[in-house]
Amino acid sequence: MDTVIDLGSSKVKISTFDQKKKIISYFSEKIDDRENIEEISSIIKKLIKYSEKEISNHIEDINLIFDHQNFSTIDISIKKNIDHIKSPSELMFDAKQECTQIINSCYKDQRIIQSFISSIKLDKIELKKIPKDLKDYSDIIFEFKLLCISVENFSYLKSIFSKNNLEIKNTFCSSVVRSFNYMNNFKNEKSIAFLDIGFLRSSLVLFKNSNLQLIKNIPIGGQSITKDISYMMKIDLKDSEEIKHLFNKSETDFSYSGEINQEENSLTKKLITKKISIDLLKKVILARVEEILNLLFVDTQISGSIEKEEILLVLIGGGSKLFDKNSFNFENSNNYKDIIFYEETDKEICKSGLEYVLKYNQEKENSIKNNKNRGIFEKFFNLFQKI
Repeated sequence: MDTVIDLGSSKVKISTFDQKKKIISYFSEKIDDRENIEEISSIIKKLIKYSEKEISNHIEDINLIFDHQNFSTIDISIKKNIDHIKSPSELMFDAKQECTQIINSCYKDQRIIQSFISSIKLDKIELKKIPKDLKDYSDIIFEFKLLCISVENFSYLKSIFSKNNLEIKNTFCSSVVRSFNYMNNFKNEKSIAFLDIGFLRSSLVLFKNSNLQLIKNIPIGGQSITKDISYMMKIDLKDSEEIKHLFNKSETDFSYSGEINQEENSLTKKLITKKISIDLLKKVILARVEEILNLLFVDTQISGSIEKEEILLVLIGGGSKLFDKNSFNFENSNNYKDIIFYEETDKEICKSGLEYVLKYNQEKENSIKNNKNRGIFEKFFNLFQKI
């Protein structure tokens, strides 16, 4: 069995899967005070207890997926000479080990959460994948993207689970894990970007030809929209959050045109009761959403010679529900190929975590196996070099 916990800013979700990847238990609970470690720990304890009762088994370890407003990305290029003794997988394994050593020595305050190969170049020629035979090449360059979090933040995270005697087997970024999984639904797209608007942060994950090109994270999310509504409309945060959720269920055109749709729905009635200008409210929400897009996309240098007109922008996450039924007409045209909303379920999020865990474990097992197989020959070779 495998247990996956998605630790969000507003909700904790836990799923346990059998060997056939079937969900055998699922529970979730909202978080009221996101700064209260005791509350979060208590929620996890409760959900674990429910899960253990459901599966009639004890849970000792979990796979954790989460997002954090302070994720950072480090790019590192590793060049390896091709000696025609090591296989391509062995060269890749060595390059990954070297990346880890660099982080451990030069970024001691950072912990690697995930690592990705964004590009592979053989004799300076970029290829989609490494050929099995490298006899015609002299060197190979691996370009890595390392997603990191501060040791301090990771220790805080780990303490939440250690309080419940739970071991974290694997730790991954939820936005990235989900993006990799959902990408399978858009196989014909050359360039695809996933914009995840969470409660405390927004993340952009960009792919070209199925290869990860960019991860960007900013500490602005759905909470910022709620605070903007509260400040501009002079209402409390609870009412602001409620109004935002009503927009999620409406069909509203967000633009700077000043046109107002006075439909008799729950949103309109709520705004009239509070004496709130619908036109001003729309502009407040539009301005913040546009800022999120600009910070993540417009001000970001897109690598790999990707034109924005090629990019299908897929919106995920709780904060992106504003885009579900509503249309947004930005003042400055963003020129994406298309913008669509992907409606994900809590169980699908946990399932994405499981799929990624299984793939990661398989790749890890293959790397260890390859490293063991070459061990005795490498020792002999190193000994021969010393003579």
